Amino acid sequence: MRLDIIASKKYLDVNKETGELYIAEKIDREDHICNMKSSFSCYLKLEVTLESPLRIFNIEVEILDINDNAPQFRRDAIHLDISEATPKGERFSLSNAVDPDVGSNSVNTYHLSESDYFNIEVQTGRDGSKFAELILIKTLDREQQAVHNLILTAVDGGTPARSGTASVIVHVLDTNDNAPTFGKSVYNVQVLENSPIGSLVIDLNATDLDEGSNSDVTYSYSLYTSEKTQETFNLNPSTGEITIKDMLNYEDFRIYDMEVIATDKGANSLSGQCTIKIIVEDMNDNHPEISIKSFQTPVSESIEVDTVISVVSVSDKDSGDNGVVDLRIPDNMPFKLRESSDNYYELVVSEPLDREKVPEYVITFTVTDRGSPPLSDNETMTLELLDVNDNVPQFPQSFYTIRVMENNAPGDLLSSLTAFDPDLHENQYLVYFIIEKEIANTSMSMLFSINPENGNLYALKTFDYEIEKEFLFHIEARDSGSPPLSSNVTVHIIIVDQNDNAPVIVSPWRAHGSVVEEKIPRSTDKGSLVAKVIALDTDSVHNSRITYQFLQVTDATLFSLDQYNGEIRTMRMFSYRDPRHQRLVVVAKDNGEPALSATVTIKLSTVETAVKANSDMSEVSLEYDIFSDLNLYLVIGLGSVSFLLLITILVTIVLKCQKPKASITAPPCRNSVISDRNSTIADSTLVSNDAYWYSLFLAETRKGKLVVRQPAPKGSRYIVSSIPRGTGLTDTSGSAPSTLQTPVSESIEVDTVISVVSVSDKDSGDNGVVDLRIPDNMPFKLRESSDNYYELVVSEPLDREKVPEYGITFTVTDRGSPPLSDNETMTLELLDVNDNVPQFPQSFYTIRVMENNAPGDLLSSLTAFDPDLHENQYLVYFIIEKEIANTSMSMLFSINPENGNLYALKTFDYEIEKEFLFHIEARDSGSPPLSSNVTVHIIIVDQNDNAPVIVSPWRAHGSVVEEKIPRSTDKGSLVAKVIALDTDSVHNSRITYQFLQVTDATLFSLDQYNGEIRTMRMFSYRDPRHQRLVVVAKDNGEPALSATVTIKLSTVETAVKANSDMSEVSLEYDIFSDLNLYLVIGLGSVSFLLLITILVTIVLKCQKPKASITAPPCRNSVISERNSTIADSTLVSNDAYWYSLFLAETRKGKLVVRQPAPKGSRYIVSSIPRGTGLTDTSGSAPSTLQIQLP
Repeated sequence: MRLDIIASKKYLDVNKETGELYIAEKIDREDHICNMKSSFSCYLKLEVTLESPLRIFNIEVEILDINDNAPQFRRDAIHLDISEATPKGERFSLSNAVDPDVGSNSVNTYHLSESDYFNIEVQTGRDGSKFAELILIKTLDREQQAVHNLILTAVDGGTPARSGTASVIVHVLDTNDNAPTFGKSVYNVQVLENSPIGSLVIDLNATDLDEGSNSDVTYSYSLYTSEKTQETFNLNPSTGEITIKDMLNYEDFRIYDMEVIATDKGANSLSGQCTIKIIVEDMNDNHPEISIKSFQTPVSESIEVDTVISVVSVSDKDSGDNGVVDLRIPDNMPFKLRESSDNYYELVVSEPLDREKVPEYVITFTVTDRGSPPLSDNETMTLELLDVNDNVPQFPQSFYTIRVMENNAPGDLLSSLTAFDPDLHENQYLVYFIIEKEIANTSMSMLFSINPENGNLYALKTFDYEIEKEFLFHIEARDSGSPPLSSNVTVHIIIVDQNDNAPVIVSPWRAHGSVVEEKIPRSTDKGSLVAKVIALDTDSVHNSRITYQFLQVTDATLFSLDQYNGEIRTMRMFSYRDPRHQRLVVVAKDNGEPALSATVTIKLSTVETAVKANSDMSEVSLEYDIFSDLNLYLVIGLGSVSFLLLITILVTIVLKCQKPKASITAPPCRNSVISDRNSTIADSTLVSNDAYWYSLFLAETRKGKLVVRQPAPKGSRYIVSSIPRGTGLTDTSGSAPSTLQTPVSESIEVDTVISVVSVSDKDSGDNGVVDLRIPDNMPFKLRESSDNYYELVVSEPLDREKVPEYGITFTVTDRGSPPLSDNETMTLELLDVNDNVPQFPQSFYTIRVMENNAPGDLLSSLTAFDPDLHENQYLVYFIIEKEIANTSMSMLFSINPENGNLYALKTFDYEIEKEFLFHIEARDSGSPPLSSNVTVHIIIVDQNDNAPVIVSPWRAHGSVVEEKIPRSTDKGSLVAKVIALDTDSVHNSRITYQFLQVTDATLFSLDQYNGEIRTMRMFSYRDPRHQRLVVVAKDNGEPALSATVTIKLSTVETAVKANSDMSEVSLEYDIFSDLNLYLVIGLGSVSFLLLITILVTIVLKCQKPKASITAPPCRNSVISERNSTIADSTLVSNDAYWYSLFLAETRKGKLVVRQPAPKGSRYIVSSIPRGTGLTDTSGSAPSTLQIQLP
């Protein structure tokens, strides 16, 4: 048997043994068994299944209800909002209670707690449920009781009865039934008149018993409150606070009455009111007042004392002592107050003003009343001072000492002499000048230059302590004020010496580079004066102290040298062992750092007898012993010459048999110089490419160099040596405008309004319609801005330089018949703008300056023009810097910065400088400044200021040239050639030659163009032995300049031979014996053979080697063993401290060495045959003289 219950739980079960049905679980009718409250019957359905036999039974068990559930409200509290204006008898529904039980066990009735205002009534619904309604039995008053708390109880009908309760909370809603009320009906308040704005006067508080918006109160003035009161006091509508809105003044109002209404915000608003009386208490609350009637600022610092610059008035609204005021200014000011009338004061200048000390004054006017406590007020004004040019420029020092080392570079900055001017603007802008002062006809502006803008002082030349030791001059600083002020300072330039001058041997005198020859008797006693060396040094005392010492001496035991006076004396007598010739080399050394020196070589020859002078031949020392026969001398001479011939032949054979070595460098050709000095070619290399000159060379000293000014013939090169300065080769060389903006800037933009004009006409209709016009030819137009108002605007760009001002006539005309009109004329001035650059009349200036001008000469006035005004028109002129050969243009020229006058700062020489090209700038003083420049071409015009210079035949200054010619000279033979050069321009330098004096005019002729002197016939026995020729060389200038040379010709019967010791003497014998004749013939023959042998040896030696690596140099070239290549037409200059290496001249067909070479050097000097010139086509064979110097 099986039991199936159709339910969620197994409430019942069956005993399978006995078949008894029993309760297995507690049964709750309300718990998911009987959900339908409306159903009173509740059944539990069962299904019983029997298996043997199988049978099914349906069983229903009825569940009976018991009162096991109490009534229950859905909410514990029931809230009701009831207006206090609700009438009594009004019903309000309450939520009902629920009881799950059924029948009599469900809700049966309701009970309400005790209340004076409410009661309930139980009602039955359609479904039989019970509910209660709340009934108002008495009118509510929220102000008495705002909330009513009631208890509603629901009771069921079971036994015992069960109940449930709920709270009923009744909220009484407010209605606007109470008006606001004040604490008092009248308020009396006292307020100080000095109370600040915003101060609280009284805080009104009106109360309203209502709530919510019905109790919100707003405050306002009643209509009975005056406007003055309402303007003086502020009533806060929300808080009821009355504060001070405007300053209270006891003198104006003493009592203020007002009525304030308080109104609530209910639907039907209610209000209440009160009266307030405000009493103002008097105080010293009025500060004194200051009124600046006039104040003149800025004022000039030069304003006079006692001048009125301001008028001030003071006042105080208080009365009595409170209204009495005093005015004052600070004590430490150069001003004072002067009372002019009642409460009016004048501010006047009491002391002189100085803008440089105090540029502006802050003046505080303080006014104070006499109340208690006193009140005061102040007013501050700033007084600016305009600058007046009342301060001269000031240098930091009154005397400047500047030391300048000699040999400075031109353009070196020496010092910066800057002055200070405490003034402003143009009064502060300084320009510096050198105050002109001439020393030895030399202006200071030729020696020094000062930058006009910053005061930098420059040297314009190289100073030499030996020439100029100091300079004293003044520098002026001038401001640009009106009138300008200036001051000057003394500048002392001290040239500091350098040891730049070597000692110069002045005694014993010798030609440049030659050896001094002296002769003394062999019998000279011990201590005798042999010679005295005198050297001079042009440096300062310290550097010029000279000491002497032997550099070389043949016998140191024979001679002594005083190191201070240069005297050479014998230390003992000569002996027979002493050589006949003594060689002394003396060095003179100065005291500088480093020390410089000079040497002199003295060759002493001892003689047994006195030495006699002969005008025709050089002196010969003759020694005679006792000889009985002249034949002995002839035999000795013949044997000597024969021995020399034999030795020469042997030497020739040895040399010829030697194997020639390959030559790396070519042997020297004629007219060449080979130097073994291991040095590079100095920077003083000079190159000459000139095409045409009359003569061959012109030597002159320029910056320590020997300059070749003319070329040699075609294919030739040059030999040039450097020559230190000072060695002797010196150079000789009805409408009315309402507004009008005037003046206006000329740069004003187009479409800018410069005037507003109104027009009117009292008529009506067409008679009242007016038209306004201005002249057509003006850069303006009228633009209507509003009814009868016109704007005058700029229609075209303005230019003050074309039209400085405009007279504008406004003409108004109505449209009546006849038309009426009126006009008004106004003047519009234009302010200048710096819009024009300075303009020169010419774009290029060519200025011709005659050479040898005086320094400071005015060359031209380069004046520019600027059409602007005032500072825009003020021009300053400058030389735009440009260097030519390291020389700045400002060292050569100076321009006055104010007027453009161009001056020369030095004397120009056409032979050195022929022209200059530079630019001049003119700059205005506008902001920003504008400038323009112009090109200046300076052309130096030649003057005939250089006389011809005789360069051949060479002679010492002022000496006579001596020449010797054979008496057998043929007709037409060249005797001498005079060569003169002129460094002037081509026209002035054309030279002609002529005899000034001649002993026999029939014997010699002179070519006037080439200067050649030739014989016109052969000499006769009647012609004198000595001929004197004076030749003048004259240039082509106006006036013509000239130079002369005197040539003394001596005729000789036999050839003159050179000897290293003495010149040979031509001896003539009339009577010969037979033996003597034979000896002479033999001596001559052997001598001739000796000469022929020597010539053959030379020819063989000079033949070109076949194995030559490099080609030989051409004639007239310079071959240097230095590591450099010398090109054609290159002039080689040796070291500058040497006087010169060689001076070549044609004298008797020989190239003569005039000066010593450095120790250790080897030179080969070739002879140049007379009349051949330095040409490549010369065919004469050179005779070579090789000199090896120790």
